[in-house]
Amino acid sequence: MKITEATLSDLEPFFTYLSVQLLDNAADDSPLFQPMAKKHCLVTESLQAKFRAGFGSGVGQAGWRKLWLIKDTSDNIFGHIDLRHYNEEYRFHRVMLGMGVDCRVRKQGLGVKLIETAITFCRESEEIEWLDLNVLTNNLPAKNLYLKCGFNVVGEMSDCYRIDGESVSETTMTLCTKPPASQSVIVEHTRR
Repeated sequence: MKITEATLSDLEPFFTYLSVQLLDNAADDSPLFQPMAKKHCLVTESLQAKFRAGFGSGVGQAGWRKLWLIKDTSDNIFGHIDLRHYNEEYRFHRVMLGMGVDCRVRKQGLGVKLIETAITFCRESEEIEWLDLNVLTNNLPAKNLYLKCGFNVVGEMSDCYRIDGESVSETTMTLCTKPPASQSVIVEHTRR
């Protein structure tokens, strides 16, 4: 398995993979990982359009997206991580993270490698200082993965969604990819 940055030609196979991935969200024996009802677990035209448009925009431009895929030697997709900006003028220094790993290859360290790939990209970028995500509170495996990778919980919204008649809370997490300039000065001063 290898992690590669997606190209425009990867989008159609990615949408197929994502359609299968969303079926897990509808499974009765696993926690929800998307805030959507089981009958709506599909890749919409709107979502596809957002990914296509995002590939046409550079980092720092409205609507941009980056996508990395886990592929086997036959180019089958087994996981992904994507970054997107908030589409708000004063939030270009922050990005949102979304990810998933095929249930057949979980617990092999691939989620950590995907997150490390995204963090490295953010650290190498001049614009991005914060990596944010939202995770459904009941999705403990995902929350534990994010905590293991250095994310901090910044809040929880109880009863954020009502999905299939159930109350579902959402947790917001964040990771600073670059220390603020004031912290850099403090660190430099203490080294002397």
